[in-house]
Amino acid sequence: MQLEVINSHGELKRLEREWLELALPSPMQRPAWLVSWWEAYGWNDSTCELATLAVRDAAGALVGLAPWYLRLKPFIGPTLRFLGDARAASDHHTILCRSPEDEPAVVSSVARWMVENAGVAWRRVRFEGLDADDRATDQLGRLLNEAGLDSEWVDACGSFPAEMTTPGTPATWDNYLAKLSKSRRKRLRRWERDYFDTGRATVRVARSEGDVNELWPLLVSLHRERRVAMGHAGVFDEPEFNHFHQLASRRLLAEGRLHLSLLELDGEPAAIDYSLQDAADDSSPALYAYQGGISERGLQEDAGHLSFLAVAKTALATGRTRLDLLRGDEPYKQSWG
Repeated sequence: MQLEVINSHGELKRLEREWLELALPSPMQRPAWLVSWWEAYGWNDSTCELATLAVRDAAGALVGLAPWYLRLKPFIGPTLRFLGDARAASDHHTILCRSPEDEPAVVSSVARWMVENAGVAWRRVRFEGLDADDRATDQLGRLLNEAGLDSEWVDACGSFPAEMTTPGTPATWDNYLAKLSKSRRKRLRRWERDYFDTGRATVRVARSEGDVNELWPLLVSLHRERRVAMGHAGVFDEPEFNHFHQLASRRLLAEGRLHLSLLELDGEPAAIDYSLQDAADDSSPALYAYQGGISERGLQEDAGHLSFLAVAKTALATGRTRLDLLRGDEPYKQSWG
Protein backbone atom coordinates (compact mmCIF):
# COMPACT_ATOMS: atom_id res chain seq x y z
CA MET A 1 0.00 0.00 0.00
CA GLN A 2 1.13 3.55 -0.80
CA LEU A 3 0.00 6.48 1.35
CA GLU A 4 -0.15 10.10 0.24
CA VAL A 5 -0.92 13.11 2.43
CA ILE A 6 -3.34 15.52 0.72
CA ASN A 7 -2.64 18.98 2.13
CA SER A 8 -3.98 21.42 -0.47
CA HIS A 9 -7.43 22.30 -1.73
CA GLY A 10 -6.36 21.66 -5.34
CA GLU A 11 -5.18 18.14 -4.51
CA LEU A 12 -8.42 17.45 -2.65
CA LYS A 13 -10.49 18.60 -5.64
CA ARG A 14 -8.45 16.49 -8.09
CA LEU A 15 -9.20 13.44 -5.95
CA GLU A 16 -12.98 13.76 -6.30
CA ARG A 17 -13.54 11.39 -9.24
CA GLU A 18 -11.64 8.54 -7.54
CA TRP A 19 -13.20 9.41 -4.19
CA LEU A 20 -16.65 8.70 -5.60
CA GLU A 21 -15.55 5.14 -6.45
CA LEU A 22 -15.19 4.32 -2.74
CA ALA A 23 -17.99 2.89 -0.61
CA LEU A 24 -19.59 5.97 0.98
CA PRO A 25 -21.96 5.34 3.92
CA SER A 26 -24.02 8.52 3.39
CA PRO A 27 -24.04 11.78 1.38
CA MET A 28 -22.08 13.32 4.26
CA GLN A 29 -18.99 11.42 3.12
CA ARG A 30 -19.20 12.63 -0.49
CA PRO A 31 -16.90 15.34 -1.88
CA ALA A 32 -19.96 17.55 -2.40
CA TRP A 33 -20.35 17.72 1.40
CA LEU A 34 -16.79 17.49 2.75
CA VAL A 35 -15.03 19.64 0.15
CA SER A 36 -17.76 22.27 0.61
CA TRP A 37 -17.14 22.15 4.35
CA TRP A 38 -13.41 22.72 3.85
CA GLU A 39 -14.07 25.64 1.50
CA ALA A 40 -16.39 27.29 4.03
CA TYR A 41 -14.61 26.51 7.30
CA GLY A 42 -11.00 25.55 6.73
CA TRP A 43 -9.61 26.98 3.51
CA ASN A 44 -9.12 30.53 4.79
CA ASP A 45 -8.65 29.66 8.47
CA SER A 46 -5.01 29.91 9.54
CA THR A 47 -5.69 27.45 12.39
CA CYS A 48 -6.68 24.68 9.95
CA GLU A 49 -4.52 22.54 7.67
CA LEU A 50 -5.63 19.73 5.39
CA ALA A 51 -4.25 16.32 6.38
CA THR A 52 -6.33 13.89 4.31
CA LEU A 53 -4.68 10.50 3.80
CA ALA A 54 -5.11 8.76 0.44
CA VAL A 55 -4.20 5.06 0.33
CA ARG A 56 -3.45 3.37 -3.01
CA ASP A 57 -2.76 -0.23 -3.97
CA ALA A 58 0.26 -1.45 -5.92
CA ALA A 59 -1.44 -0.53 -9.21
CA GLY A 60 -2.02 3.04 -8.04
CA ALA A 61 -5.79 2.73 -7.58
CA LEU A 62 -7.35 4.61 -4.66
CA VAL A 63 -8.54 2.05 -2.12
CA GLY A 64 -8.96 4.19 1.00
CA LEU A 65 -9.32 7.73 2.27
CA ALA A 66 -9.08 9.25 5.74
CA PRO A 67 -10.80 12.65 5.17
CA TRP A 68 -9.00 14.55 7.92
CA TYR A 69 -7.68 17.98 8.71
CA LEU A 70 -5.56 19.47 11.50
CA ARG A 71 -6.84 22.02 13.98
CA LEU A 72 -3.89 24.04 15.29
CA LYS A 73 -4.12 25.40 18.83
CA PRO A 74 -1.47 27.06 21.02
CA PHE A 75 -0.09 24.81 23.78
CA ILE A 76 -2.26 21.88 22.61
CA GLY A 77 -0.65 21.47 19.19
CA PRO A 78 -2.16 20.04 15.98
CA THR A 79 -5.25 17.87 16.47
CA LEU A 80 -6.46 15.42 13.82
CA ARG A 81 -10.19 15.75 13.09
CA PHE A 82 -12.66 14.68 10.42
CA LEU A 83 -13.61 17.15 7.72
CA GLY A 84 -17.21 18.22 8.33
CA ASP A 85 -17.08 17.97 12.11
CA ALA A 86 -17.95 20.35 14.96
CA ARG A 87 -20.69 22.90 14.16
CA ALA A 88 -21.63 21.19 10.90
CA ALA A 89 -22.65 18.08 12.88
CA SER A 90 -21.91 15.56 10.15
CA ASP A 91 -22.73 11.95 11.04
CA HIS A 92 -21.34 8.53 10.07
CA HIS A 93 -17.70 9.64 9.91
CA THR A 94 -15.34 6.80 9.04
CA ILE A 95 -12.22 5.85 7.11
CA LEU A 96 -13.53 5.33 3.59
CA CYS A 97 -12.59 2.16 1.72
CA ARG A 98 -13.22 0.75 -1.73
CA SER A 99 -14.58 -2.49 -0.27
CA PRO A 100 -14.73 -4.37 3.06
CA GLU A 101 -11.85 -6.52 1.83
CA ASP A 102 -9.61 -3.45 1.54
CA GLU A 103 -10.46 -2.16 5.01
CA PRO A 104 -7.84 -3.98 7.16
CA ALA A 105 -4.93 -2.95 4.91
CA VAL A 106 -6.20 0.63 4.55
CA VAL A 107 -6.63 1.10 8.31
CA SER A 108 -3.24 -0.47 8.97
CA SER A 109 -1.61 1.97 6.53
CA VAL A 110 -3.34 4.92 8.17
CA ALA A 111 -2.37 3.71 11.66
CA ARG A 112 1.25 3.25 10.56
CA TRP A 113 1.40 6.85 9.32
CA MET A 114 -0.11 8.08 12.59
CA VAL A 115 2.39 6.14 14.71
CA GLU A 116 5.35 7.32 12.63
CA ASN A 117 4.21 10.96 12.74
CA ALA A 118 2.92 11.16 16.29
CA GLY A 119 4.19 14.25 18.08
CA VAL A 120 5.37 15.75 14.79
CA ALA A 121 2.53 16.04 12.26
CA TRP A 122 -0.10 15.66 14.98
CA ARG A 123 -0.35 15.55 18.78
CA ARG A 124 -3.99 14.81 19.51
CA VAL A 125 -6.88 12.97 17.85
CA ARG A 126 -10.47 14.10 18.30
CA PHE A 127 -13.11 12.18 16.34
CA GLU A 128 -16.85 12.76 16.67
CA GLY A 129 -19.98 11.69 14.81
CA LEU A 130 -18.81 8.06 14.64
CA ASP A 131 -21.15 5.09 14.54
CA ALA A 132 -20.77 2.83 17.58
CA ASP A 133 -20.41 -0.22 15.33
CA ASP A 134 -18.00 1.31 12.81
CA ARG A 135 -15.33 -1.30 12.14
CA ALA A 136 -12.70 0.97 10.58
CA THR A 137 -12.40 3.49 13.41
CA ASP A 138 -12.70 0.69 15.99
CA GLN A 139 -9.75 -1.09 14.39
CA LEU A 140 -7.81 2.18 14.21
CA GLY A 141 -8.43 2.82 17.92
CA ARG A 142 -7.10 -0.65 18.81
CA LEU A 143 -3.95 -0.14 16.73
CA LEU A 144 -3.30 3.25 18.33
CA ASN A 145 -3.79 1.81 21.81
CA GLU A 146 -1.34 -1.00 21.02
CA ALA A 147 1.20 1.66 20.02
CA GLY A 148 0.64 3.51 23.30
CA LEU A 149 -1.06 6.51 21.68
CA ASP A 150 -4.09 8.25 23.14
CA SER A 151 -7.07 9.31 21.07
CA GLU A 152 -10.36 11.01 21.88
CA TRP A 153 -13.53 9.44 20.52
CA VAL A 154 -16.31 11.89 21.37
CA ASP A 155 -19.52 10.29 22.58
CA ALA A 156 -22.65 11.52 20.83
CA CYS A 157 -26.26 10.46 20.80
CA GLY A 158 -26.59 7.91 18.02
CA SER A 159 -28.74 8.37 14.97
CA PHE A 160 -32.39 7.27 14.89
CA PRO A 161 -32.84 4.90 11.93
CA ALA A 162 -36.27 3.81 10.74
CA GLU A 163 -36.72 0.88 8.38
CA MET A 164 -39.86 1.75 6.44
CA THR A 165 -40.27 -1.65 4.83
CA THR A 166 -40.57 -5.23 6.01
CA PRO A 167 -38.64 -7.90 4.08
CA GLY A 168 -40.92 -9.53 1.54
CA THR A 169 -43.51 -6.73 1.42
CA PRO A 170 -43.80 -3.94 -1.18
CA ALA A 171 -42.35 -0.54 -0.20
CA THR A 172 -45.67 1.27 0.07
CA TRP A 173 -47.04 3.88 2.46
CA ASP A 174 -49.81 1.56 3.64
CA ASN A 175 -47.31 -1.17 4.47
CA TYR A 176 -45.21 1.32 6.43
CA LEU A 177 -48.28 2.43 8.38
CA ALA A 178 -49.03 -1.20 9.15
CA LYS A 179 -45.70 -1.42 11.04
CA LEU A 180 -46.66 1.40 13.42
CA SER A 181 -48.70 1.32 16.60
CA LYS A 182 -52.45 1.67 16.24
CA SER A 183 -52.47 5.13 17.83
CA ARG A 184 -49.60 6.37 15.66
CA ARG A 185 -51.20 4.99 12.50
CA LYS A 186 -54.51 6.64 13.40
CA ARG A 187 -52.84 10.00 13.94
CA LEU A 188 -50.98 9.92 10.60
CA ARG A 189 -54.14 9.03 8.72
CA ARG A 190 -56.02 11.82 10.46
CA TRP A 191 -53.33 14.32 9.42
CA GLU A 192 -53.56 13.09 5.84
CA ARG A 193 -57.33 13.39 5.82
CA ASP A 194 -57.61 16.76 7.56
CA TYR A 195 -54.73 18.56 5.83
CA PHE A 196 -53.55 16.93 2.62
CA ASP A 197 -56.81 15.48 1.33
CA THR A 198 -58.60 18.79 1.91
CA GLY A 199 -55.84 20.78 0.16
CA ARG A 200 -55.06 22.85 3.26
CA ALA A 201 -51.52 21.48 3.23
CA THR A 202 -49.44 21.53 0.07
CA VAL A 203 -45.78 20.67 -0.47
CA ARG A 204 -43.25 22.14 -2.86
CA VAL A 205 -39.99 20.26 -3.52
CA ALA A 206 -36.92 22.00 -4.94
CA ARG A 207 -36.15 20.54 -8.38
CA SER A 208 -33.74 23.13 -9.73
CA GLU A 209 -31.13 25.59 -8.51
CA GLY A 210 -33.69 28.33 -9.01
CA ASP A 211 -36.03 26.52 -6.62
CA VAL A 212 -33.23 26.23 -4.06
CA ASN A 213 -32.48 29.95 -4.39
CA GLU A 214 -36.14 30.72 -3.77
CA LEU A 215 -36.61 28.36 -0.83
CA TRP A 216 -33.29 29.01 0.93
CA PRO A 217 -34.31 32.31 2.60
CA LEU A 218 -37.40 30.52 3.94
CA LEU A 219 -35.21 27.75 5.37
CA VAL A 220 -33.09 30.37 7.14
CA SER A 221 -36.05 32.35 8.47
CA LEU A 222 -38.21 29.40 9.56
CA HIS A 223 -35.23 27.70 11.19
CA ARG A 224 -34.48 30.93 13.05
CA GLU A 225 -38.13 31.30 14.10
CA ARG A 226 -38.19 27.81 15.53
CA ARG A 227 -34.85 28.12 17.33
CA VAL A 228 -35.69 31.52 18.84
CA ALA A 229 -38.93 30.03 20.19
CA MET A 230 -36.74 27.43 21.93
CA GLY A 231 -34.43 30.08 23.34
CA HIS A 232 -31.57 29.51 20.88
CA ALA A 233 -30.06 31.24 17.86
CA GLY A 234 -30.47 30.05 14.28
CA VAL A 235 -27.30 28.35 13.02
CA PHE A 236 -27.93 29.50 9.45
CA ASP A 237 -27.31 33.04 10.69
CA GLU A 238 -23.66 32.06 11.17
CA PRO A 239 -21.83 33.07 7.93
CA GLU A 240 -19.61 29.96 7.70
CA PHE A 241 -22.49 27.57 8.37
CA ASN A 242 -24.74 29.22 5.80
CA HIS A 243 -21.93 29.40 3.22
CA PHE A 244 -21.14 25.71 3.71
CA HIS A 245 -24.72 24.66 3.12
CA GLN A 246 -25.15 27.01 0.19
CA LEU A 247 -22.22 25.22 -1.47
CA ALA A 248 -23.11 21.67 -0.42
CA SER A 249 -26.84 21.87 -1.17
CA ARG A 250 -26.30 22.95 -4.77
CA ARG A 251 -23.68 20.29 -5.39
CA LEU A 252 -25.89 17.61 -3.86
CA LEU A 253 -28.84 18.85 -5.93
CA ALA A 254 -26.80 18.34 -9.11
CA GLU A 255 -26.17 14.75 -7.97
CA GLY A 256 -29.82 14.08 -7.12
CA ARG A 257 -28.99 13.83 -3.41
CA LEU A 258 -30.80 16.88 -2.00
CA HIS A 259 -34.36 16.94 -0.70
CA LEU A 260 -35.50 20.48 0.18
CA SER A 261 -39.26 20.83 0.63
CA LEU A 262 -41.60 23.56 1.83
CA LEU A 263 -44.93 22.84 3.51
CA GLU A 264 -47.59 25.52 3.18
CA LEU A 265 -50.75 25.66 5.28
CA ASP A 266 -53.61 27.61 3.76
CA GLY A 267 -51.13 29.14 1.33
CA GLU A 268 -48.64 30.33 3.99
CA PRO A 269 -45.14 28.88 4.65
CA ALA A 270 -45.42 26.71 7.76
CA ALA A 271 -42.50 24.28 7.78
CA ILE A 272 -39.46 23.45 5.71
CA ASP A 273 -37.32 20.31 5.58
CA TYR A 274 -33.67 20.15 4.50
CA SER A 275 -32.63 16.54 3.96
CA LEU A 276 -29.99 14.57 2.11
CA GLN A 277 -30.72 11.37 0.25
CA ASP A 278 -28.98 8.40 -1.30
CA ALA A 279 -29.48 7.77 -4.99
CA ALA A 280 -32.60 5.70 -5.54
CA ASP A 281 -30.56 2.91 -7.14
CA ASP A 282 -28.12 2.62 -4.21
CA SER A 283 -28.26 -0.46 -2.04
CA SER A 284 -30.87 0.11 0.71
CA PRO A 285 -31.18 3.84 -0.03
CA ALA A 286 -32.04 6.23 2.79
CA LEU A 287 -33.21 9.78 3.38
CA TYR A 288 -31.27 11.74 6.04
CA ALA A 289 -33.22 14.41 7.93
CA TYR A 290 -30.65 17.13 8.58
CA GLN A 291 -32.33 20.46 9.41
CA GLY A 292 -35.63 22.24 9.19
CA GLY A 293 -37.76 25.07 10.43
CA ILE A 294 -41.32 25.74 11.58
CA SER A 295 -43.30 28.95 11.87
CA GLU A 296 -44.97 29.93 15.13
CA ARG A 297 -48.37 29.24 13.63
CA GLY A 298 -47.10 25.95 12.20
CA LEU A 299 -46.20 24.76 15.68
CA GLN A 300 -49.84 25.04 16.69
CA GLU A 301 -50.94 22.79 13.82
CA ASP A 302 -48.26 20.05 13.91
CA ALA A 303 -46.62 21.46 10.78
CA GLY A 304 -43.32 19.76 11.61
CA HIS A 305 -44.96 16.34 11.63
CA LEU A 306 -47.00 17.19 8.55
CA SER A 307 -43.84 18.17 6.71
CA PHE A 308 -42.06 15.00 7.73
CA LEU A 309 -45.08 12.90 6.79
CA ALA A 310 -44.78 14.30 3.27
CA VAL A 311 -41.02 13.66 3.26
CA ALA A 312 -41.51 10.05 4.35
CA LYS A 313 -44.13 9.42 1.66
CA THR A 314 -41.88 10.94 -0.99
CA ALA A 315 -38.95 8.82 0.20
CA LEU A 316 -40.96 5.63 -0.24
CA ALA A 317 -42.37 6.74 -3.57
CA THR A 318 -38.85 7.32 -4.90
CA GLY A 319 -37.45 3.99 -3.69
CA ARG A 320 -35.81 5.16 -0.46
CA THR A 321 -36.83 2.68 2.18
CA ARG A 322 -34.94 3.98 5.22
CA LEU A 323 -35.17 7.18 7.25
CA ASP A 324 -32.11 8.33 9.16
CA LEU A 325 -33.00 11.02 11.70
CA LEU A 326 -29.31 11.50 12.57
CA ARG A 327 -27.94 12.41 15.98
CA GLY A 328 -29.85 14.29 18.64
CA ASP A 329 -32.49 13.37 21.19
CA GLU A 330 -35.39 15.56 20.05
CA PRO A 331 -38.70 13.98 21.17
CA TYR A 332 -40.21 13.79 17.67
CA LYS A 333 -37.53 11.29 16.65
CA GLN A 334 -38.86 8.68 19.01
CA SER A 335 -42.22 8.63 17.22
CA TRP A 336 -40.70 8.37 13.71
CA GLY A 337 -37.57 6.34 14.38
